[in-house]
Amino acid sequence: MNDCATFGGFVKTVRLANGITAREASQCAEMLPSNFSKLEHGVLNPPKDAIKQKKLANAVGVKLGTATEIEFFDLAAKATNSVPVDIAEIISDDDAVPLLLRTIGNKRLSKDDIKRLIEIVRSGGNAARKS
Repeated sequence: MNDCATFGGFVKTVRLANGITAREASQCAEMLPSNFSKLEHGVLNPPKDAIKQKKLANAVGVKLGTATEIEFFDLAAKATNSVPVDIAEIISDDDAVPLLLRTIGNKRLSKDDIKRLIEIVRSGGNAARKS
């Protein structure tokens, strides 16, 4: 299964789980019903535009702040070979984040180093103080 088909299947599964018809979802997402069908069948790529992605997520009943929302954006990003829109917003909201990512990239940190860095961030810096 290709990445567009995976995303489309996910969209359809979420939509059906929320009791939303394809026509209702297409109208809410401001898409032609035929294009919405193509999207669900993996023929049409997900939109790259953040506003359109969020409108589509809302149209199929994706709840904000849930694992489903994260999976929606991650699958859309994989299908469009781009950064998930929620991550792109985090990056653009703080000048330090691109610097952090470039530093990580330039230092060629190992996966273990990145895991330790994540733990430091999650602990509010307490993990670094204990060392």
